[in-house]
Amino acid sequence: MVDNPGNHIRRRSRLVLFAALVLVGAAIVAVAITTGALRLWKADDAGPTAEQSAQQRCQRDVLEKVLSPSTSHFSEVRAEASALDVDGRDLFSLTLEEPLKDIDESRITVLNVSGVISTPTEVGSTLSDHFDCRAYFVDGSLVHTLVLFEHAH
Repeated sequence: MVDNPGNHIRRRSRLVLFAALVLVGAAIVAVAITTGALRLWKADDAGPTAEQSAQQRCQRDVLEKVLSPSTSHFSEVRAEASALDVDGRDLFSLTLEEPLKDIDESRITVLNVSGVISTPTEVGSTLSDHFDCRAYFVDGSLVHTLVLFEHAH
């Protein structure tokens, strides 16, 4: 068979067209990945929820107040939305604590994390104490917590 110059040109144009389609496809995928339209990661990679953040921070703050944090354990822990109590339990945090002082109350949301911590006492027995922890968010960011126990620690 004789190689016809017309066949050679057609083969070259098909190759150029194929290369152009591959480049356009790659550009579309790159744009989709950068803009987030094509997500290649799991949804839980977005970070912890407000409830998870509040619970983690409150549990850390509770452990800082007990005698033996390494041998203490939590039970019945739950996080739920709560109203801002400007005349009661939130008054101290709102008027004296720096991250919340002078912040417009409409920007503050509260999650109440409560549960029981069982912790050894100085005499060797175990104290199971109920706690409430107020987690304060300003514009969606956790900025402060207030831990309240039934018993002194």
